[in-house]
Amino acid sequence: MIICHPLKLIFIKTKKVGGTSFEIALSSFCDGTSIITPISPDDEKNRAELGYPGAQNHQRQVWPDGSETSAGFYNHIPAAEARKLIPQDIWDSYTKVTIWRDPFDAIISRYYWEKADAAGIPFGQFVQRFPGMLTENTRIAPLEGPSAPDVFLRYEHLEEDVAALGIDGLWERFSSLRAKGAFRPKSGTDPATLFARHPDAADIVAKKCAAEIRKFGYTRPGAPAAAAAIPEKPRTSDFIFALSAGRTGTAWLAQLLKDNLEINSVHEPMAVEDFGSAMPEIGHMRTFNTRGMTPKLRDFWNRKLDSLEAPYGESNHALGKCGLIEALADSSICDRTTVIILRRDLAKQCASYAGRGDFTNLTVVWQWYLDVSYGNVIVNPANFLKLGQIGWAIWYALEMEARYAYYLLRYGQKINFVTARLEEATTPNGAAKLLADLGHSGPVVLPEKKNATSNPADAAGELTAEIRTLLNRLNFDPVAAAATYIKSGRTLDAQAMGRAAA
Repeated sequence: MIICHPLKLIFIKTKKVGGTSFEIALSSFCDGTSIITPISPDDEKNRAELGYPGAQNHQRQVWPDGSETSAGFYNHIPAAEARKLIPQDIWDSYTKVTIWRDPFDAIISRYYWEKADAAGIPFGQFVQRFPGMLTENTRIAPLEGPSAPDVFLRYEHLEEDVAALGIDGLWERFSSLRAKGAFRPKSGTDPATLFARHPDAADIVAKKCAAEIRKFGYTRPGAPAAAAAIPEKPRTSDFIFALSAGRTGTAWLAQLLKDNLEINSVHEPMAVEDFGSAMPEIGHMRTFNTRGMTPKLRDFWNRKLDSLEAPYGESNHALGKCGLIEALADSSICDRTTVIILRRDLAKQCASYAGRGDFTNLTVVWQWYLDVSYGNVIVNPANFLKLGQIGWAIWYALEMEARYAYYLLRYGQKINFVTARLEEATTPNGAAKLLADLGHSGPVVLPEKKNATSNPADAAGELTAEIRTLLNRLNFDPVAAAATYIKSGRTLDAQAMGRAAA
């Protein structure tokens, strides 16, 4: 992201659209007070060699009127979040610009960028298992509303659209750059060829991206414009579970399902008699993450799943760390089940762990989270341990992100996954969308927040900002980590085979 004061321009950076090259070119017009968020070390080196300003003022700002703030701007920050950090007069008076790309072409670029082809994942399976990637850019830069950019530069017509901005020299500097290129093969990867082989993938793109297809007039490869957008049909489920890391709103989710779906929806069955039957024991968690799905653990799952009566929902986040997905895949209720992958802003999530001291008590870790000593993990914890409790929390959050990707890759064709982010799901529109994905229509009842961490606001904000800085430096890619893990022949339900190198 860039806030260029001399040009009075705000660049909202979407993904797989040539945004890094545009940022490098645009930074050449920035002064010492402009805000420039960090990019990768190689791209920063390229920018420095060109003599352009690098990352600056993204943590502390002095605005043109002399006021000062300590807001945390970062790469790919959503426009809605940036809008809250930017003085209102600047947001209103500056031109907000982003780049947009045909979703049928953009998802192909993302497929090769994630190296899913090298991991042996067919393109069609990749699209089916990661539909959330198709809507990432609309979360970053909404098509409509108060946070929507003023100008959408079309990837397919960049020279024309950049010229229309009237910034002398910008196109010449931009067109001479090619950051993050060369991942996609030159032949056989055009939309017409790939989607002809994977028509189901084209259906998914058409459904998920219907709004932008209509707005920009994109067409499905090989189809007329009128056939481009296909309405999405909701699916109803008899059983609903959550795959989540904890401190992500799972208690709130249980109440949302109960209030709106009118089903038996529980958060965590915590009665004494529940442990070992309805609720995993510490031994179940440790067994799965060291030995995999043993006969004893399989027996626990068979008894638990057989005991459930539809309709039923459970948002207990411990389940997903001791074999829930593997058990569902082999169960008789698999085709009647939906699993909600519930995420939260990672920096806030990690700050919540630290504020509660969750990773200072090993018993808590064994019961609810993941131990860094477990042998069968996707993300190597070694580099995080020197940061103490904060490092452990960050490692755990990233390990869970990699596990979400792993389960989508391995079981996305068998299990119905729905993805949600807490910050969006707790809004009326976000809750309505999540419930619609579960087959619900009608008015939405929003529950009150539950289990909120009682950190002092200032301390929590400072800690969250520090953790966000660390996360931005890591530039972690969970899909690539999961794909590498799978390609190495490893699985979470098998015997531990030593540390992963992710």
